[in-house]
Amino acid sequence: MARRAAIGLLASLALIGCFSAAEARTVTLSATQVAQMEIKLAEVKEAETEAVALLPGTVVPALNARVVAAASFAGTAIQVLVLPGQTVAKGAPLAVIESRDLLDALSQLKQAEAELQVAEAVARRKRDLADKSIASPILADEAEAQVIKIRAVLEQHRRTLSLGGVSVGEGGRYTITAPESGVVIETQAMPGASLEAMAPAVTIAARAEVWVEVQVPAGLVARIRPGDAIQVLDGPQGTVVSISGSLDRMTRSAVMYASVPSDAGLLPGQMVTLSVLRPTETGGLSVPAAAVAWVGNTPAVFVKNDSGFELTPVTLRGTSPMAATVAGNVLPGQEVAASGLPQLEAMIGGE
Repeated sequence: MARRAAIGLLASLALIGCFSAAEARTVTLSATQVAQMEIKLAEVKEAETEAVALLPGTVVPALNARVVAAASFAGTAIQVLVLPGQTVAKGAPLAVIESRDLLDALSQLKQAEAELQVAEAVARRKRDLADKSIASPILADEAEAQVIKIRAVLEQHRRTLSLGGVSVGEGGRYTITAPESGVVIETQAMPGASLEAMAPAVTIAARAEVWVEVQVPAGLVARIRPGDAIQVLDGPQGTVVSISGSLDRMTRSAVMYASVPSDAGLLPGQMVTLSVLRPTETGGLSVPAAAVAWVGNTPAVFVKNDSGFELTPVTLRGTSPMAATVAGNVLPGQEVAASGLPQLEAMIGGE
C-alpha cells in the first residue's frame, strides 16, 4: 500500500509539473493591472520592409552635386575671397593667383599672333606671284599651310588662357571664378600657398542634396543593392545610391552611399545611424523593437489575450532601433506588449 501511495504521489506531482509548465507561458493580468504596470500595447502589422543591417555613417555633400574651381596655371595664392559656408553665384571671384606660367602663356600668345601676321602677309604675296605666273604655286601652297599651322597654335594658346573661365589681370595675376552657383564646401587654396596647375582651389556644392557615406562590413556587401531603402535613426528615409564591389585594404569594408532629402536637416560631417531596409518575405510582421523579448535565447513577444498575455516564440527576420520584423504564430491586428517586458518575464520565470 505504501508503495502504491508513493507511486500515486509521484504521478500527481508529475501532472502538476506539466500543468505548471504549460501555464508558465501565460501571464494572467486584468485590465486594471495592465494600466497600473503602465504596459503599452502595440498593434501587429504586416511588414513591407525588414532591416538588413544597422550601420553608422557620415553625412557628406552629394558627390555628383560638387564642382571644383581649379587653378588653371601654377602659382601662388595672393588672396582668397570666400569662406566655407558662403553662397556664391556663377562667375563670382573666388581667389586671386599670381603665376609665372601665366606670363609665359601670354607671351606665347603675343608671339603666335605676330607670327600669324607675318605668315599671312607672306602667303598673300606668294599667292599673288603664283597667280601672275611669276612664282611656283607650290610655294604659295606651302605658305598658306604655314598660316593654318600658326592659327592652330594661336587657338591652342587662347583656349589655354580661357581654361576654367579665369579672369586674367595684370602682372601675371588671374582670378579663379565660380563655375556654378552654390555653397562653398572647402577652400583648398590658402593665402601664400603654392598651387600646381589644375589643382583644386575651391569646392562648391551646386545643389543642397546630401548623401550618407557608410562603411559596410564584408559580410553584408552581398545583401545590399542600389535602390534599397534606408532609414536614418530619428531622421528621414532615403535610398542606397551605390555600394562598392571591392573592400578597402585598411578598413576591410566597402563604401556605400545613400541619398537623403535635401530638406532633412542633416549637415555635412554629421554622424548618423541608419538601417538598410529590404522588401520583406511573405508572412513578415512588424512590431516595435521594444516588443521583442529574449527568453531562453529565443525571441518572443507577449501577445494580449482575454486573460492577460501569452508568451509566443517568433522568428526574428530583421531589427532596427524602432521596429522588428518577425514571423510566427502571431496575426496582424493582434496586440503585443511594447513596454514592461522585464516585469512580464519575471512573472513567467524568465529571469
